[in-house]
Amino acid sequence: MNLKLLKRNLNINLDSWLFISIILSFFLLAPIITLFTSLATQNIETFIHIAETLLPEYIRNSSIIALFTGLFTMIIGVSTAWILTMYEFKFSKLLHVGLILPLAIPTYIAGYVYSGIFSYTGIISRTARNLFGYNLNLDIMNIYGVTFIFTFFLYPYVFIIARSFFAKQSLSMLESAKVLGKSDTQTFFLVVLPMARTAIIGGVTLVIMEVLSAFGLPSYFGVQTFSTGIFRTWLTLGDTDAAINLAIILMGLIFTIIFIERKSRGRKQYSFTNTKIKPINKKPLSTKHSVIAIIVCMIPILFGFIIPLMQLFSWSFMTYKEVIDEKLIRIIMNTFFIGIVGAVFATIIAVIISNTSRLKKGKISKFLSKLTTIGYSIPGAVIAIGVMTFFIFVDRKILGEKVFYGTLFLMVFAYVIRYLAVAYNSVESGFDKIGMKFHEASRSLGEGKTKTFFRVDLPMIKGSVIGAVILTFLEIIKELPLTLILRPFNFQTLSAYAKQYADDEMVQHSAIPSIILILIGIIIILFFEMINKKKEK
Repeated sequence: MNLKLLKRNLNINLDSWLFISIILSFFLLAPIITLFTSLATQNIETFIHIAETLLPEYIRNSSIIALFTGLFTMIIGVSTAWILTMYEFKFSKLLHVGLILPLAIPTYIAGYVYSGIFSYTGIISRTARNLFGYNLNLDIMNIYGVTFIFTFFLYPYVFIIARSFFAKQSLSMLESAKVLGKSDTQTFFLVVLPMARTAIIGGVTLVIMEVLSAFGLPSYFGVQTFSTGIFRTWLTLGDTDAAINLAIILMGLIFTIIFIERKSRGRKQYSFTNTKIKPINKKPLSTKHSVIAIIVCMIPILFGFIIPLMQLFSWSFMTYKEVIDEKLIRIIMNTFFIGIVGAVFATIIAVIISNTSRLKKGKISKFLSKLTTIGYSIPGAVIAIGVMTFFIFVDRKILGEKVFYGTLFLMVFAYVIRYLAVAYNSVESGFDKIGMKFHEASRSLGEGKTKTFFRVDLPMIKGSVIGAVILTFLEIIKELPLTLILRPFNFQTLSAYAKQYADDEMVQHSAIPSIILILIGIIIILFFEMINKKKEK
């Protein structure tokens, strides 16, 4: 078969955009491939010991936390989304924003806060002793405490997706249920919930992936899960091979969950058969029912945002003189530097691959677009091990000296793999909005693909590109396990700095770096919420 025939059969029209995208894709996949190749050549004695003694505990704890967190986040997210979609009452717009804000607080910071609140010297035990003379001893540093914190800080994933789905439903569908004699409750359980099933499962799947990937919270609470097991094996036992085995098992578990989620979704799509869609008119609530609705919506805001933020501010007033110094300023600059560099690189790669995918229809472009989402579904600890293993191989076997190991390049590379999907989704939505009309007009005037991209496409998707950088930046600065494994010696970020204080039993001192991270998150969430409101109008 000659080259021309091969080219036609594969439907490839190789150009610079496609070539660069394939090269980038190879490097993005390389660390994951390295993990699997390492699996075949390693000594497994330690892993067999771990599999017989610790692995059952990792599986049991991870499963219990994922199951109950998924269940509780579904109840909170769906119920609050339905209330705010269907009913009109005071403060509903404010509550809508408030229900998203727990996303600004990383779960490991929430863990520091609640462990302090429920400790012997915390506000609850102190109040019980001083006012009632009762020696209250509430220990939340266990599997139940981890589930509690994951629930109140991850439910916004379900809330956002469910709220978006409910808002797009037609009033006529609900009226049909009413005509058949169904009450509001029956309509919700018999009509709305089955239709929203795929959206809800999608949100819960995101929550479960976050739970299985999390390291900081279960580690601080002393609960053994897959992520803590990988760290323990890697850093404490010093057994890289066994850590790789655990990482591959965890990756397989997460891919199985994604597969089940995709299968459950199948080809189910609910769409309208005509263009006469009646938007949902919110039903005004009486004063009594308004109070109930406000209380229901305020509970997750109270536990997921207000209480932890108040506690952090209280601690910051106690410790700011000891914490705010030149070192903190240097750490803030480190955090912004690594966050911006990682976000910019991720966005540039997302733009290249996204543009290639829209210009090259076919299996290759579909593969490239799928590739961008792989990293987001793999825990940070697994990616960190894959990246480190890959560059150790490059340094030893190809370059013959230590070039990449222990440098910031490894962190940036790993951040790009982990959060490329975040940048890609934003850029892709920008390309979807502008379509191909202007691009084709430019090409018909004789301009090349690259010149058309810089003169026509890029200025039109500028907002989406900026959005991609901001969202990716937020994810990177909150990342903990990947940062802990790959950061060079003496290089601190805010997330690692807060963890260091907490590990040194100086949890109050972790307040200021935590508050800085949270405030950045709040600003970015409110910014995008404002943009979404403008789009809806």
